[in-house]
Amino acid sequence: MKKLILFIICCFGLTVSYAQQAKMIKRLNGKNVTATELITRLNQILDSGKVTGLQVAIINHKNIAWTHSFGLKNLEKQVPLNDSTVMYAASLTKVVFSYLFMRLVEQGIFDLDKPIHGYLKLPISEYPKWKDLGEDTASFNKITPRMILSHSSGLPVLRSLYGNKLRLIAKPGEKYYYSNEGMNLLGFIVEEYTGKGLREWTREEVFGPLQMNHTSMIWEPVFEQNFSYAYFKDGKKYGSERRESSRAAGSMSTTAVDYAKFISNILNKRGLSKKSYGDMLSAQIFIHTERGFGSRKDSLTTENDKIKLSRGLGPTLIVSPYGSAFFHGGHGEANQNYFIAFPEKGISVVLMSNSENFERVSDAILEACIADKYSPLTWLGHFDSH
Repeated sequence: MKKLILFIICCFGLTVSYAQQAKMIKRLNGKNVTATELITRLNQILDSGKVTGLQVAIINHKNIAWTHSFGLKNLEKQVPLNDSTVMYAASLTKVVFSYLFMRLVEQGIFDLDKPIHGYLKLPISEYPKWKDLGEDTASFNKITPRMILSHSSGLPVLRSLYGNKLRLIAKPGEKYYYSNEGMNLLGFIVEEYTGKGLREWTREEVFGPLQMNHTSMIWEPVFEQNFSYAYFKDGKKYGSERRESSRAAGSMSTTAVDYAKFISNILNKRGLSKKSYGDMLSAQIFIHTERGFGSRKDSLTTENDKIKLSRGLGPTLIVSPYGSAFFHGGHGEANQNYFIAFPEKGISVVLMSNSENFERVSDAILEACIADKYSPLTWLGHFDSH
């Protein structure tokens, strides 16, 4: 009897394994690819690109269809990466924070178009971290949450690039400038005004309801059980990000599977009203710059006009032959991440890597996974030398 049971278990295991390998993954161009074919192709790309490790989660029909992890989470000890390995999300955090903020707007706590100074307990000049903004209160007082979430507030990406002085580099609402400073300021306002931290807000409003069990805005002790180190281009270890305080711009740790649950929620338009999703996923400001940030952020081009590159409230937006799409990247010291979603097709891919080499082969990975050729990776700086 025991032999019969073992035989059945073995046969069932083989059946499941075969089913996983033969699973058909739907791509944007209508051509399907089997999991086996995709694994083979991705291994080729990652090996040639010297990518240490990568988590992949693909969404079909607006729900998670396939996940797989490649490479190592610990290069020195040759420990494999798996789907539950916690990775640093970097700026993928911004879309989660934006979704949270929209939920708080729907609860009547905030208004997208009310100037942010109205939510502060003190004049901006009395906060040590933000006091420099008090030098031009007339301009600062025009900034709204909508401007911050669409990166049109006029705040810079980082004050460290401007002599460590935080000043507006454009008039509020007039230009697109990607801004970590703006997101972090709005996150601070959420915490001060509500008296509750972003860690708690996201757990209650996002991670808990969506069962994102390997995700937090800060580093949690439980993550020590299964986390990934990150590696530079030459294979040297950077380490791992362990953020101790919540930052709306990029403190989150997660997995590709957990983040795909979040993207699936957006594709199915759950958790927010039709109006809120309309705001979040519609163009708030069009983008005509050569790069999203860096030295060429002020250089203008018409290159991306054909895809109508723009910013929504949180994600960046394009229009493709497969309909509209929303996306965002996450770039740490060595962690590099990216997702793109095509709502009309119900197709998305979430990519989380622990390697500084990911971005230079991201185009091949996206094409292999979902036949995406429309992500503006050049605008994102994926192929620039660092």
